[in-house]
Amino acid sequence: MTRRSLAALSLPFLLIACGGGGGDDPDNGGPPGNTTVSFQTDLLPLFQSECNRCHGGAGGLQLDTYEDVMAGGDSGPVVVAGDPDASLIVQRLDGSTPPQMPLDGPALSDNEINLVAQWIQEGAQKN
Repeated sequence: MTRRSLAALSLPFLLIACGGGGGDDPDNGGPPGNTTVSFQTDLLPLFQSECNRCHGGAGGLQLDTYEDVMAGGDSGPVVVAGDPDASLIVQRLDGSTPPQMPLDGPALSDNEINLVAQWIQEGAQKN
């Protein structure tokens, strides 16, 4: 795991340990500390608002459903459950593998990228 992603995954846990974060408000630290990241509640709305204008099929990748995300696209799988560093979706979102996504828009916030990475680290569950 790279230093950046290790630090990114530590942030939610650090916020909770220090009394920050909590609630389901991403602007207030994301999901509660004892709750896993939910694909349906946390990620799907993010994908719908930031990714689906292109990835309703661009590059063969659709991000409309859990099954679509796990199927990947023309470049192969985008999620390696348990390993955000090996997951192409995280690499594209954080810019470590160009081109950075979203392609024709501003980059996602660190909190949004961390949410995707945390979901993958937690096993990329269908929840």
